[in-house]
Amino acid sequence: MRGAGLFKNSGRRRAAFFLAAFMTIFSQLTAFGQSAFYREPASKKGLLCQTEAMLADCLELSADHVIFNVPMSAALKEGTLRAYDSFINKLDANGVSVTVVLLNDRQTVRPELIYGDQNAACNYFMLNVFTEEGKQAVREVVGGLADRWQNKVSNWIIGNEIQDQIWNYIGPMDAETYCRRYAEAFRFCYDLIKSCNSLAEVYIPFDYGWMNEENGSTKYSGRNCLDLLSAIFKEGGDLDWGVAWHAYPDPLTSPVFWDDAQAADSSEAYIVNLRNLHVLTDYMQRPEMLSPTGEVRNIILSEQGFTSAVNGVTDESLQAAAYAYGYFIAESNPYIKAFMLNRQVDAKTEVQAGHSFGIWNTDMNAAENEKPTGKKYLWQVFKDIDTENNGYIKELVRNYTGASF
Repeated sequence: MRGAGLFKNSGRRRAAFFLAAFMTIFSQLTAFGQSAFYREPASKKGLLCQTEAMLADCLELSADHVIFNVPMSAALKEGTLRAYDSFINKLDANGVSVTVVLLNDRQTVRPELIYGDQNAACNYFMLNVFTEEGKQAVREVVGGLADRWQNKVSNWIIGNEIQDQIWNYIGPMDAETYCRRYAEAFRFCYDLIKSCNSLAEVYIPFDYGWMNEENGSTKYSGRNCLDLLSAIFKEGGDLDWGVAWHAYPDPLTSPVFWDDAQAADSSEAYIVNLRNLHVLTDYMQRPEMLSPTGEVRNIILSEQGFTSAVNGVTDESLQAAAYAYGYFIAESNPYIKAFMLNRQVDAKTEVQAGHSFGIWNTDMNAAENEKPTGKKYLWQVFKDIDTENNGYIKELVRNYTGASF
């Protein structure tokens, strides 16, 4: 059993594990037939894992969160859905908290899921809740997933990095109009998910841009979007939405974030990453940003990676130190619920762009985009970071950054 490995850790972690087990059992109790499930993880440690083939490795690493992407093109294939079912069932059986990212990619089976120009030069589209055909398709697909996994998936993320329409396209428009459109799509999905599982947490995803340049058409700042969305949701009856932030180093081709000049210690910072993470959590403590119950909203760091190759030179120790420093920063911030690493295995396409983010190296000659060939130093660091055996990791961080934990 996966849980047995946790007993080797500190008393704090054992207590957290028993609390998580209790909360999981409690959350599955139902009132008047309504499903209510949320798995409270034992730590903030999470990992992007896309396939069941790498599940055993996730369990050996004791990842308490697993996040994976579900494109609409995959959700429309029953065979792929059954593979997802198997993966999620095994994660659930091993006590892992599951986060699903819903991505509206190009597909021809249900084109009504996409509103407007399907030939736009973008990666993903905003979910179409703006036509009756689109609403019906979203009900069937997103509602179907929410019903299918209602007692297995704790967290749902609607879209990807919404400040930049290359990841969430609907067409050129000003920031307020865009946020109103996204709020409409989010609320529609939120209601579908909550109708299946009242305790599910539903998140809005952001890249690390905070006060970054807006073009007034397809790219917007994170702070402006947060302000607009908060006000817009209150108009229609506020929701308990959360923030899924991507706290990457700048640039992504270097793992070092502690010298990132654009991550200033200011609410006017250009970006917010792990160097100035408190800028985000301080901002979310403002009265106008609080949840309907007056609490600071749920905040997770759902995607960040640290490359092991800089300018063609491999430095696995630096990668591991950067991850560990980031993890300790997130762990020490009481408003951060999870820290999810991108990714488990290097992807060939990302390696070619200078983004060797994985815990495992990949076979660059293989036909597959991800084919693990060997563990990096980060593998052991990831495994030990939330245990009583992390003294050498703290020393590693201290040697690279001067910071102590």
